[in-house]
Amino acid sequence: MRLITFADMEVLLTNNFQPDIIVGGLRIGEPMIALTGLLSMLVCFYSFVRLGPASELNQPLRFSRIFFLLMGISTTIGAFVGHCFLYCLPFVFKAPGWVMGMVAVSALVQASIYRAQTHIRAGWSRGLSWLNLLALTAALWFVTTTLWFPWVEIHSSFGFLLIMVPLEVWLYLKTNQTGSRRMLQGVLFLAAGAVVHILKCSFGVWFCYFDIAHLLMCGAFWFFMLGAEADLPAPIFVSNS
Repeated sequence: MRLITFADMEVLLTNNFQPDIIVGGLRIGEPMIALTGLLSMLVCFYSFVRLGPASELNQPLRFSRIFFLLMGISTTIGAFVGHCFLYCLPFVFKAPGWVMGMVAVSALVQASIYRAQTHIRAGWSRGLSWLNLLALTAALWFVTTTLWFPWVEIHSSFGFLLIMVPLEVWLYLKTNQTGSRRMLQGVLFLAAGAVVHILKCSFGVWFCYFDIAHLLMCGAFWFFMLGAEADLPAPIFVSNS
């Protein structure tokens, strides 16, 4: 049995964002973009497991855990279908990953709504929940009928900037909650990733703006996990005396 080395690799120039490579006869599309996407997947699944023991105790934790599960699936599909093997798959195969990601974003937004509901009027809480659901429904319709990725970005921007950020800012100013501060830090990482993507800031073809944005997403997901952990109840210590 012989290990595959760099000498066995063949770089295949394409019209993609990165050249494809061929390793042992297997063609891998946009390898670094796929790899950094898989790093995002690992952070999501780790967060899902880490939040697991108390996931049934309250609604914010439950929806945060749904976010990490679905976003982990979305980034997995994105890495393999959207990059590694898109050359041999129809473009429509990207859609399931987009849909999973959109539902995940709405779940995290809903977690913020539940977290804030004790500090806002009940009518506002219900209204924001319906608005979140309506935005998701509309965005899913547009994405599945047009297969235009910017609808995914528009939905995420709407949920994070118009619902989640105002709620978390209000909570932080009202209660000084650590969880809200972590959530806002996570959104800042996402915003930085969006700026990098828009400006196409790259260090070269093998570490392009997709890779940088994926790493910033990892940071965002990590802060979202820390923010969700703030919803964990304090441990109850039982005296043995």
